[in-house]
Amino acid sequence: MEEKISPKSVPPRWDMTEPIRNARLLLFYASDTGIILPPEIIKSIVEITHCHESEISAAELVEMETKFLQATEALAKAVSPVTVASLRAGYDKRDDTSLIGRFRGFIWRSSPKTSLAALSVRRFRLWALCTLILLLFVQIYWVIGFLLTADVAKTLAQDEADKIKKELLLLEQKQLNDRLDELRSAGKGIASDQNAMKRDLKILEDEMVKKLEEISAIDARRENSISTTDVDLLILNDWNGYWRWPVEFLGGFVSESSERSLNTAETAVFDSYQELLKSLKTATFVLHALQIYLLPILYGLLGATTYVLRTLARQIRDLTYTPESDIGFRLRMNLGALSGLAIVWFIKDGGNVQLPLASLSQFAVAFLAGYSVELLFTAMDRFVSVFSDNPKKEK
Repeated sequence: MEEKISPKSVPPRWDMTEPIRNARLLLFYASDTGIILPPEIIKSIVEITHCHESEISAAELVEMETKFLQATEALAKAVSPVTVASLRAGYDKRDDTSLIGRFRGFIWRSSPKTSLAALSVRRFRLWALCTLILLLFVQIYWVIGFLLTADVAKTLAQDEADKIKKELLLLEQKQLNDRLDELRSAGKGIASDQNAMKRDLKILEDEMVKKLEEISAIDARRENSISTTDVDLLILNDWNGYWRWPVEFLGGFVSESSERSLNTAETAVFDSYQELLKSLKTATFVLHALQIYLLPILYGLLGATTYVLRTLARQIRDLTYTPESDIGFRLRMNLGALSGLAIVWFIKDGGNVQLPLASLSQFAVAFLAGYSVELLFTAMDRFVSVFSDNPKKEK
């Protein structure tokens, strides 16, 4: 007669509680989604689940465990890519220990329950929102600075052109005065041909009047430009103040001369033109840094965040999300930000892209690089192929 053992007499090594729970979870998922399984698999899992209801022999236990492991292996293949970890991440509820969860618990006087998948969605959705807000702020700041510097540069160019034109007009006016003096001196001793001389004098006097009118118009325009310059200087210094403040806060890298220029601009007692030119050059450097470095990084990060949210939504829908996926998502966001910065290196100064993307701006390319990191590797392969093909052509 075979030896009978009860569940209480089973050796400690036969701890099948957790594997049985996992197998039942996969079995219920297969049943809910309509996955057809062989009856032997279902029977093996159900039998070992209820084996505690009756005593079993050691030989039966070994056979039952073997069938259970084989059934579990077949079941895992049948429901793949869904796993136990992904089902628990989507279904199991636990205390929400996040900052939002603690706040809700403080309001509701009870700790809310949530799944790991819901926590991941909330976390990356917050990342996307913060990235978008920061990007909008920097983009608007950049656009305002770009339009402001363009207007200031146009004003300075017009003022410089008026200055040169006035100098030329004054020179022409002097030449006309000399010619008038010569004609008047020559006409005093000659009585004949007075009509021709009067006609020449009339022509020169008319030209002199035109020159004077042009000079007056330039003077009026330059006087108006002086007031415009003062206003532009104040606005431009206010714009520069937004990036100067964090720099001063972090280390005081702004020189004393820059601080003096701010005070001079406010009191308007120094040369406004020189101060405006100095502020314009400073703003141009900042705009260039924003355009080449910060904005591409933010666009790359936004593209990577978009990819993460899209992938996360698909994984949650298909019940394939696992907590380990967050590691890949975080790395993807870091790599997306770096890709947005690196892809700009493949764009020429004129805006032409050395990729099949000539119709896109560098910000759009940075977003695509963050969304699809493979785009950067394609650009790198194309860049490397240029150098690798040259030796072959020379041969």
